[in-house]
Amino acid sequence: MKTAQSTDWKTLPLPKSRSTIRLDRLFSAQEMERIRQGLIPEQMEDKWFLYWQDDRLFFHRSWTGLCIFVVRFAPEGESYRMLEAEVNRDPEQYGQTSDDEDAHMISTLIDLLLLQRSADLGDEPLAQWKLVGRAMLGQHPRGE
Repeated sequence: MKTAQSTDWKTLPLPKSRSTIRLDRLFSAQEMERIRQGLIPEQMEDKWFLYWQDDRLFFHRSWTGLCIFVVRFAPEGESYRMLEAEVNRDPEQYGQTSDDEDAHMISTLIDLLLLQRSADLGDEPLAQWKLVGRAMLGQHPRGE
């Protein structure tokens, strides 16, 4: 499988209107291998483009290229710790304003899209579809 790079998809930079939220989650070396691969959308129903660069995981919406999150990691022994995220706060690009909900969303997207684990997407199917597209049906863009 090809490792995603910033040049593999249309991307726009994180806007000046942003906030930084604290995160604290440890990932094993094996999990980090999968996270570093990122995710390149294969069809319209794949809602995210994710790539790893300089100990950061970038989250871009696939249709628009808008950067929503930039998550910073740091090595910790053989593992990596997720430390913080810069979050898009431009209301014309991203409507969420809750730091807690964004922290939950980042972990959910990593679990579902990169680690292919089950994740709590809430009870509303349309909201689930808008968030993760076909991954909510267990159809991962990675094809695994």
